Amino acid sequence: MKHIKLTLFMFVLVSVHVAAEPSNKARFIPLLKSKLGTYKVVSANSGLCVNSDLSLINASNPSEGFKLGEQIVFGSLHNGTQTIQKPNFCFITSSLKYKSDGLDNGLRMSRCEDPINEKTIRQSIRFLPNDMLIYTLSSASVECKFKKAVQ
Repeated sequence: MKHIKLTLFMFVLVSVHVAAEPSNKARFIPLLKSKLGTYKVVSANSGLCVNSDLSLINASNPSEGFKLGEQIVFGSLHNGTQTIQKPNFCFITSSLKYKSDGLDNGLRMSRCEDPINEKTIRQSIRFLPNDMLIYTLSSASVECKFKKAVQ
């Protein structure tokens, strides 16, 4: 019985500690802000990979997302999974996985007015040492490697 009580106590203690930690999103945003700036392409296999600025979509509200140039966009930064309906288009389900060195984003378009638009897209951004970053887009096998420009 003592063992069960001790186990329950430890579970509650760990649960309270985990619940008190900031969300993964709250840890990711300061990392992202520290990486903002101009990046030059080091290697690329797609026209998406161009010299670009890594910037917030709305500097006063980082939760609105960020972009690398004009074509690489990570929209609303939310916790977990979120589904929205775009009128006259599709339901878009976004799942975000925050990592210590970046972000994985899965986008699934479903129940579209035109079934040709139904697809799943996975994109990620990884911040590497020495002011490097890698962007990948799995559906088109895109990989771009960038280095932050010295200013």
